Amino acid sequence: MRNITISKGLDIPISGEVTDLEITKHVTKRVAVLGKDYHDLKPTMLVKIGDQVKKGEKLLEDKKIQGLFIVAPISGEVIEINRGERRAFESLVIENNNNDDEILFIENLSDFDANKENIRDILIESGLWANLKKRPFSKVPKIDENVDEIFISCLDTNPLSFDPEIFIEQNLEDFNKGIEILSLITSKYVHISSKIGSNLFVESEKVKLYQLNNLHPAGNVGTQIHCISPLGRNKSVWTINYQHVCQIGHMFNFGRLSFKKLVSVAGPQVKTPFLLETISGVDLVEVLKDKLLEGINRIVSGSVLSGRNASQNESFLGHFHNQISVLKEVEDVDRELFNWFRPDLKKHSFLPVFFTKFFEKINPLNFTTSMNGADRAIVPIGVYEDVLPFNIMATQLLKSIVLRDTEEAQDLGILELDEEDLSLATYVCPSKYDYGSILRENLKLIEDEG
Repeated sequence: MRNITISKGLDIPISGEVTDLEITKHVTKRVAVLGKDYHDLKPTMLVKIGDQVKKGEKLLEDKKIQGLFIVAPISGEVIEINRGERRAFESLVIENNNNDDEILFIENLSDFDANKENIRDILIESGLWANLKKRPFSKVPKIDENVDEIFISCLDTNPLSFDPEIFIEQNLEDFNKGIEILSLITSKYVHISSKIGSNLFVESEKVKLYQLNNLHPAGNVGTQIHCISPLGRNKSVWTINYQHVCQIGHMFNFGRLSFKKLVSVAGPQVKTPFLLETISGVDLVEVLKDKLLEGINRIVSGSVLSGRNASQNESFLGHFHNQISVLKEVEDVDRELFNWFRPDLKKHSFLPVFFTKFFEKINPLNFTTSMNGADRAIVPIGVYEDVLPFNIMATQLLKSIVLRDTEEAQDLGILELDEEDLSLATYVCPSKYDYGSILRENLKLIEDEG
């Protein structure tokens, strides 16, 4: 086992963290499959409004990746198929019929031959293949692609997150089986990272274990890839969420799907933050009813740093998200004049401009959606290098992606990055750029140009 110390990063002192580890269970009335969960998805619908579907039944197939299916997380009736501008797919909503209709994918487990080809066939047919992401580009791999290394982060350092080992310990049999299955489809290693002092242990020649300190973004799989086995122009790896590892393990333990998820419901606007056991795609409006403080709130599926605004047709839990975060919505008219010039005890800055720097560890702050600034030219004052634990020229890379200079961006290391890897750069940026969305535009340009 190897220990890795991350010295560059930032822990956001936000209030509303979960302190009571008792788990609340929720049976949902509606769930959804969300288009934004899958980059560049072009769906062919296999169902229509009014259809009754079983848990595990195919809902859509990607036109770009033939054989990539997204399946129903519950049994019920398809009640909405929502599209946005240019008919972009937003969500497919299913109303729960509260019965146990489901598809059995492995009928005789004792006779199942767990070789690479059979495993791949089950993952594709059951929709579990869509849990995998490849880097660069952070997209679902093609169904005929092979991989050398798979990375799994069992450490979550995002603000308001919970310890992943709570979920892993409850589903240890499925987790171990999932690791065993993944080790059979990779030609080299499965890399698993956890916190320092973790009891997590997997006995396999194809599994390598690492322990990292708890400074964000140590828990981001991109940070771990950079420290363990950096990407290059001609090298790709796959990543998978630890909860999805358990879903794969459940399939090969029981022959059927489980979409069980554990998420934190937290943030300054949550009355009593708590842990929630639910399923992928749960209706967040339903989950948060009577649980928020009064006022206009922004519901975020995922981390406050890199999650999505969950509203209207997309007010559901993202498939790859393990957090539900809630912040007070602040309009531009409510901004304070010269707020950065005040000796304030209620605001936070990466730079030492507020007195809160001395008290942030013992007095978390009620963050809002306000950026406390406006768009302006990039100001190179060295803040990016202090929060990004990558061996790259951060300021130059960020300038190149803002200018859409994809050739220089590739030379500077853009192919190593995903949106979440630049979330701290967005937070500390004096210029208020959303580097995550800009990064995605550049990655799409690079991929389209070949």
